[in-house]
Amino acid sequence: MVKGASFHNRQPCIALKIRSLLTSLTENPSENEKITPKLEYWIEYVLSERFATVDELVEGVSTVMWELSDPCARSVARFLKEFRDAPGRSGQAGSFVDKLCERILRWFAIASVENLGMDNSPGLIVSHGGCSFIRVASFVGYLIEWGLLGHKLVKRHLVKPLTAHHYTSNGLCGPEYVRVTAIYQLLIAAGNTLLRGLLEPEDVQACFEALDTSKIPGLDAEKLQVRWTAHH
Repeated sequence: MVKGASFHNRQPCIALKIRSLLTSLTENPSENEKITPKLEYWIEYVLSERFATVDELVEGVSTVMWELSDPCARSVARFLKEFRDAPGRSGQAGSFVDKLCERILRWFAIASVENLGMDNSPGLIVSHGGCSFIRVASFVGYLIEWGLLGHKLVKRHLVKPLTAHHYTSNGLCGPEYVRVTAIYQLLIAAGNTLLRGLLEPEDVQACFEALDTSKIPGLDAEKLQVRWTAHH
């Protein structure tokens, strides 16, 4: 039981239930067929019965972004898209998805201010250090690929926070490694969308300059299926 929970302080329990179902999603369709109806039910139910407001539910559920492995992140993004766009979906439920995705993007953007290494030490904003930041980069990429973030939001909050950083220390597993790997994972997840007019040319150039000049092993440029071509 969540500490301090009661009928009149029920939002933590509700959020925990929905987060646990989200993190149970897999790439296995037969497993998801068992999970998604429960997720759909609980989100609609708690909002329609006013056990939580949209903003309260977003606040409680948004921490899920630090918990998702890459395959799970892809499945969660797909679920949010299909849930929001399903026929007969309530306005409250649709608003929950939109606000949740915006919050995750904005949280990721402000987390870019931190000087995160690859150790597991939590930052002031990011849980579990640089590994967590890289996971969220993939999740944001999948949200973009599934069309869950508007163009204005992406242009405002995505690349400039990632590239407008001054490193106070470097090294193989230092902050530069974390940031470049986050850019790489973001492009792996959403390159087909990001690099076809969604970003400003100078932002795309900044991303590729970071990848090209970095001496970081393990980043396979061949996985980036889309290449940016300068337009004159």
